[in-house]
Amino acid sequence: MKAPIDIAFESADLSKTEYRGWIAERMDINVEKRLLQLDLDMILDPFINRPGKQWWAGEHVGKYLHAATHAWWFTGDDRLKVRMDSTVSKLIDTQLPNGYLGTYKEADQFGQGDGIGWDGPVWDVWTHKYNLIGLLTYYQATDHKPALDSCRRAADLMYENFVVNKRSFRLASSHQGMASTSVLEPIALLYRLTGEPRYLEFCHVIIDAWEDESNPETWTYEDGCHLLTSLLERGDVSRTANRKAYEMLSNLVGLLELYRVDPDERYMTACRNAWNDIATKRLYITGTASNHEHFQPDYRLPPGQTVGEGCVTVTWLQLTRHLLELTGEVQYADELERTTYNALLAAQSPLTGEVTYFSPLNGHKAYNGHDAKMTPAISCCSSSIPRGIAMIPTFASGVLKGKPALLQYIPGKHVLNYCGGDNTNVVLQVSGDYPQSGEFEVEVGLEHPARFPLLLRVPAWATGFEATLDGETHTPSRSRLLEIERLWSPGDKISLKIPLDIRVIPDGDKTTDSVAFVRGPQVLAADTAIDAGHGIPQSDWWGDAIYSRVAQQNGIEKTFQLVTFADAGQNKEDYSVLHEGIA
Repeated sequence: MKAPIDIAFESADLSKTEYRGWIAERMDINVEKRLLQLDLDMILDPFINRPGKQWWAGEHVGKYLHAATHAWWFTGDDRLKVRMDSTVSKLIDTQLPNGYLGTYKEADQFGQGDGIGWDGPVWDVWTHKYNLIGLLTYYQATDHKPALDSCRRAADLMYENFVVNKRSFRLASSHQGMASTSVLEPIALLYRLTGEPRYLEFCHVIIDAWEDESNPETWTYEDGCHLLTSLLERGDVSRTANRKAYEMLSNLVGLLELYRVDPDERYMTACRNAWNDIATKRLYITGTASNHEHFQPDYRLPPGQTVGEGCVTVTWLQLTRHLLELTGEVQYADELERTTYNALLAAQSPLTGEVTYFSPLNGHKAYNGHDAKMTPAISCCSSSIPRGIAMIPTFASGVLKGKPALLQYIPGKHVLNYCGGDNTNVVLQVSGDYPQSGEFEVEVGLEHPARFPLLLRVPAWATGFEATLDGETHTPSRSRLLEIERLWSPGDKISLKIPLDIRVIPDGDKTTDSVAFVRGPQVLAADTAIDAGHGIPQSDWWGDAIYSRVAQQNGIEKTFQLVTFADAGQNKEDYSVLHEGIA
């Protein structure tokens, strides 16, 4: 087994960290109104009564376990643990003697049936991928060996099919093979956890499959997936495979999982190229990508009803988190902030915990709209968004290149696994109610005085950022990681001032002159429910934050009443993030 690479960023101790405020409340909603309420019998039924009524019905159990395990890691909620334990036991009980852990009848397993296409029996490997992700995450949190053993059996069956018997990944999948090859993520994780050489071999076969099904002398980028080749040579996700954003990002998440244990620089370069391409040309100001579920041409960001598939939001967050952990570079923390405060939490109804499949910039949020049309009544995004919300603590604070670091200013207690020269434990108590207010304190908790550097992220938008300690004010210079090194004493307090003036930001679409109002990390929106009621509605509304901005629109002065994009549209009324004619 190869030596894993050094990790640049390691998160805070999730089991000891506690949050307060807006983010904490949204995370509580995720637990109380989604993870504790979801009908688990509904998502287990396709395994118990094969075949499932929906080709991809098997993905939901694994996604649930992934989300619930992360939430339990952070909260220690016994109610979640009971539901997780039961789900894992029931899922493993459905596994066939040969290791099969899907929802298809025997004739259709792993794409053997006739229905090749997005809605045919080609989502079997995809289902196994999510089962492995859920079970392996559960195993990491609980050390429950039957979960690991189940994953081994399922992986060994796929190994026999696709490595030993050389079946085609492309023909066993939709989207030019990207759906099935995204199993790379849990297979790489399984290799990391077990060290079994066949799983690394399996990973390499998956990567080779991206270049499969073409004549090497005549192939074009449109002939097959060619994910690695395309991103290395062109670095353009809109001209890679069939541009399907969710599946492509899922593969890149897997590629970085593999990079951790098999550090081939081609893997990192391809993922950086893709990330840079998306961040500069295809990312909405709300921190998500895709329209009609696909990457669009350069600087084309239509604002309507099919913006930002929830699954794309979460896989974009996962890719960005991997890059933060692997490189420690501050731009990844910036984008995690943007996605978290906007696209991710905008997809969650704060009233019901339901999820909207798309999060348009202008329009309305159809919470539960896709789910109601399906059997079982659950969509891919309704299972994905809870995962992203549960993962927030994994990138908010921790140890960055050996130094305690506060990257997201979430109020509460951040317990960092920092071991300096004198084995010091560091606890950061963040007061205030950021981002409602940009003035708050960070108290440094220690067992005894110790010298070490403390890193504070300076957001790219935060002109005027100040950190004051013992009468001395620290401001950023070239780096946006403000480093304060000193002999710290228990109870030392840093006063932070982060200006939260409302800014006017172009929307990024080359075909319009539309702009958005942005306050701190949060994109704002005008909501018809606010306009009609002359303020926050007295009922059917969560939250009390409302902001005003006076601007010239088409030569006429107007006062805009604004709420955060994450809060907008919560009662399914129309809202608008983008405005035209603003001077």
